[in-house]
Amino acid sequence: MIARELPPLFKQHWRELGRDRDTVILDPDWDKMMALSVAGLLKCFTARAGDSLVGYIFTIIGPHLHYKTTLHSVVDMYWLHPGYRRGWQGMKFWREFDRQLKTFGVVRSYIGENLMFKNKNGRMMRVLLKRLGYKACDVHYRKIMVD
Repeated sequence: MIARELPPLFKQHWRELGRDRDTVILDPDWDKMMALSVAGLLKCFTARAGDSLVGYIFTIIGPHLHYKTTLHSVVDMYWLHPGYRRGWQGMKFWREFDRQLKTFGVVRSYIGENLMFKNKNGRMMRVLLKRLGYKACDVHYRKIMVD
């Protein structure tokens, strides 16, 4: 069921926060996602309003290349429909995500922040992440390699 629900949300997510849309088109590798999911590496956590999917967090869980005996979570992407970002809804979603990671035995979790995103009050994702106990640790840079 979720496989049919995701494409419209992915499109909304991409239209809102996608970067370099003229060069990098939205083209999910559904086969690879399914293979990673079947292998137990890719987990999808969902937010629902009744039966409707309104958000997701995709993360890859497994040993780190440098710490093979320690499970890590590396969040691939996350999105919550704008209508569900007010109040404590986002905080509850992320707290449940953290709780689930602990049940899987995850020791360390990495989450990126899209620097384009600001909520309706002008706050960035880092406000929520800090409240959840996350600490900034790395900065990523990107470069388009085509002319």
